[in-house]
Amino acid sequence: MIPYSTQFIDDDDVRAVERVLRSDFLTCGPRVDEFEECLCNYCDSKYAVSTSNATAALHLSMMALDVGPEDEVWVSAISFVASANCARYCGATVRFVDVDPHSGNIDVYKLHEMLRDAEQNHKKLPKAVVAVHLSGKPCELRYLQNLKQRYNFALVEDASHAIGATYESNKIGKTIFSDVVVFSFHPVKIITTAEGGACLTDNEELAHKIRLLHAHGITHDPLEMQAENAAQIPGYYYEQLELGYNYRMSDIQAALGISQLNKIDDFLKKRRALAHDYIDIFKDLTDQGLVKLPQPDTEGFESSWHLYQIQVEHRDELYRTLRNKGVGAQIHYIPIYQHPYYQKQPYHEKLEGAEYFYEHTLTIPLHYKVNRVDQSMVASIIAAELDKLNAKN
Repeated sequence: MIPYSTQFIDDDDVRAVERVLRSDFLTCGPRVDEFEECLCNYCDSKYAVSTSNATAALHLSMMALDVGPEDEVWVSAISFVASANCARYCGATVRFVDVDPHSGNIDVYKLHEMLRDAEQNHKKLPKAVVAVHLSGKPCELRYLQNLKQRYNFALVEDASHAIGATYESNKIGKTIFSDVVVFSFHPVKIITTAEGGACLTDNEELAHKIRLLHAHGITHDPLEMQAENAAQIPGYYYEQLELGYNYRMSDIQAALGISQLNKIDDFLKKRRALAHDYIDIFKDLTDQGLVKLPQPDTEGFESSWHLYQIQVEHRDELYRTLRNKGVGAQIHYIPIYQHPYYQKQPYHEKLEGAEYFYEHTLTIPLHYKVNRVDQSMVASIIAAELDKLNAKN
């Protein structure tokens, strides 16, 4: 089976993990600090807090932004459920924002309409908006920033797919448009820590609160403690200031992340070359209007190409055929509001762009281990199946 995505682990990665296994620290050690520093340097961000996974990072972002049961959080309708669940963990109501039917990214014009309607009709405005950089292609961050300033909401970039992507030549992770950026380091992502995530921000107060909450809400800093004469207390003493969680990353994960981050430019170069190759390989099908490819990169706006998503008729038939022939095609994603849990929540209306995207979009393989022979085979299977399906009709 050719998976739609998978990790690439080499001997350098293995040695990096082995060094930690033979060291004095397996968790909460120097490699975690180093990985966070590497993330800041790579993204040109001031603060990074590594986490056990990206869901934890999203939850911490909501908590740090003081999202609670009286609030609404508006979320891209096409994403993995964690993009919305993080708000529900805090008791907030989730509303879904429609997406562009071809990119799957949040439709900033539909979002603007929702905000204007809420303001004019004295409805609740969002405490936060979660915008997903689907497949690694950046959202329209400048437009989102303008809406954020106009309607006074916090903006969280769910960049689980998008480390290495650029918007206006700025790396995703540099929070000049938003409050927090969240990364995922799951094995299918651009780089991996086996499981893991991170929150990046330029806001010192937010970074401090996220760091506190990701480690049980506990501080060891005498300047933060409420005990009298805290400066003279024994070294073993600590205080829990908030109800936090154990969302920390281990040194083992961080060591793998550092090693992977050293290779990210090679990973991105390969993914971008593969995306470009698909344009040539699918030319006959695109010329016939049978397959629509994702928009290619333009100067200053680069996808990380975590996913390669094509749009076709007969999507489910193609999905089954590819899987039967050993190609790990996948669907990203079922609109979150379609899931039974969210059908029980207040807002679950169908959204036109999200419905179209879901019904027509198919993820095909693109990752470091894929080659042009694999790509040509995928295209040939699709072409043959479309010929057969169209002949029936």
